[in-house]
Amino acid sequence: MSKKKLGFVAVMSAGLLVLAGCASGPNNGVDQSKVDKQAQALLPAEYIENGIDVASDIPYEPFEYEDEDGNLTGFDVELGALIGQKLGVEVRFNDAVFDTIIANLEAGTNDIIISSMSDTVERQAKVDFIDYNIGGSMMIVAKGNPENITNPMSLCGKTVIVQNGTIQIDLLATMSESCKVSGKAAITVTQLPDAPLMENALRAGQGDAVMMDGFVAQGAAAKAGNGEYFDLVVDPDAPNGYDAGFVGIAVLKKDTQLRDAIQAALQSLIDDGQYATLLAKWNMSNNGVVSASINGTTE
Repeated sequence: MSKKKLGFVAVMSAGLLVLAGCASGPNNGVDQSKVDKQAQALLPAEYIENGIDVASDIPYEPFEYEDEDGNLTGFDVELGALIGQKLGVEVRFNDAVFDTIIANLEAGTNDIIISSMSDTVERQAKVDFIDYNIGGSMMIVAKGNPENITNPMSLCGKTVIVQNGTIQIDLLATMSESCKVSGKAAITVTQLPDAPLMENALRAGQGDAVMMDGFVAQGAAAKAGNGEYFDLVVDPDAPNGYDAGFVGIAVLKKDTQLRDAIQAALQSLIDDGQYATLLAKWNMSNNGVVSASINGTTE
C-alpha cells in the first residue's frame, strides 16, 4: 500500500502515542488502553502496523480546518482521532482535492475519506459509506442580502457558486429545472475548488450566493469578517438544509475488513456516549445518527 502524503499532514493521535509495552496489544507505539478489542480484531494487520491515512479536503470548517495556532481541528478530525483510539492505531489526516478524492483512494494514496462527504447512490458505485452524520445544503449571500434570496425560486436567473465535485451541483441543476418549468431564467452555476475561494468570489461579486454544506454555511456567516461579510439564508421550508441526508466515511468497496472495523469503532463510540459528547461540542446534536449504518442512502 502506498503511503505517499498529500502536502499538509496532521497526525491525529490525540496524545495516544506512548512507549511500547505500556499497555497490552499491538506493539505499534499507540496507547492500547482505550481500544475496543472486538473492533480492533476486525482490522487487517497492515493498518494496525502502519496506521490509517485519511483523505480530507482542508479547510472546510467546522469539519476540518486549522485553528489560530495552526493545529488541525474540527468535527471530522476529532471523530477520526476517536476512531483511531478505539482501533488502537495512528490516524493521519492528509489534504486532498475534493473532486478527485475518491480517485485518491483508488490510487492508494490514502486509505479512507473523512471529509463531510455525502453518502450518495452514485458514489456507492465506487465506495462504501459508514454513515456518521446527517447534513443538508444551505446558502450564504452578501451581507444585507441585496438580491433578496430566500428560497430556490429566488435563485432563478442568478449565479450560484459551488465547490467542484459536490452534491450541490446536482441540487442546483434540479432547482434550475424548476425555474425553467415555471417560465423563469435558469440558474447559472460557477464551480470553484474550495470553500475559501467560494467565499472570496461571493465577496468579489462573482456570484449572488454560495451553496454549501449547512454547517459550513452557518460557520462562514457567523465568523467571516466577524460576521460582517455574509448572511445565512434559512428557508422555512427546509430549516435543516436542502436535500438533507447521510454523510459518511468512505472506504473502497474492496476494503471490506477496513470498513467493518471502522463501523464497529464508530458504533462503540455511539454506545459509550463519546459520539454524543462530540456532537454536542460542535453544536451538531440534532444531526447525529442513531447507529453506524453502511450505505444508508438508498435512492
